Amino acid sequence: MSIAFKTADNLSAHAWCMAAGIRDALRTAQFYVRDMSNADRAADGSQRHAAFLSKLVGKAARLVDHLMTSGGNLSIKLLVPKWRHMPSPFSPGLIDEVARAISQNKLLENPLFNAYFFRSCQHILARWAEPPYLIMEHRIDAARRELAGSALTTSKLEFLAQTVLALVACAPIARHGKVKAAAMLGTGNPNVAVCATACLALLLAEEGGELKGVGEDEFFAIVGALMAPRLPAMQSAIEQNDVKQLAQELDAIRALY
Repeated sequence: MSIAFKTADNLSAHAWCMAAGIRDALRTAQFYVRDMSNADRAADGSQRHAAFLSKLVGKAARLVDHLMTSGGNLSIKLLVPKWRHMPSPFSPGLIDEVARAISQNKLLENPLFNAYFFRSCQHILARWAEPPYLIMEHRIDAARRELAGSALTTSKLEFLAQTVLALVACAPIARHGKVKAAAMLGTGNPNVAVCATACLALLLAEEGGELKGVGEDEFFAIVGALMAPRLPAMQSAIEQNDVKQLAQELDAIRALY
């Protein structure tokens, strides 16, 4: 590969990381604005006497977040319409696509890894905790970069185990609201259960295909329920940075499925 191509690849990778970082900074700002204004607690009726200005600031912050998300989706449709900005775990061969995306530094490949895990973290957290959620996309990209710099195994189980370890280390979930499912988020680190569920969903969807009458949100819930009994063992493997043990835990859950 020529120096020119290497430079182009690096520039696209840095451009994506910079864009994700700017968006995460805005997302963090609106998250804390909503938190300090008590806007979300006022919206659910638990704080009926919140100040009018607090409600107004909260609504403005939610509008900014909505415009950022809608603007990103519209840009994708206009500029790269073939790229799936909301990849589904049921997409055939998605594990292999994600693995290829890790090793590439091109603008079109980078977002596939980021988009799947950012989206899946949002969907999984929506079942286990109350809003608002602060999920940092640039930290997901940091996990992708860390994996790209290491020797990836050809085994799908060990590859997913490596992915779980990288995601947990980068901690893309910075904050979330009140916990609804304590059994799943009771470890103290929501990244463990959420990231492991997102990776496991890729494996189980490829094994069993799309389930009749089961949507993606319900599928994530099924995967989380299967994983719950083995979560302490997975947590231990993650703390010890043991790829093989974590892969064995994923395999045991696959056997149940």
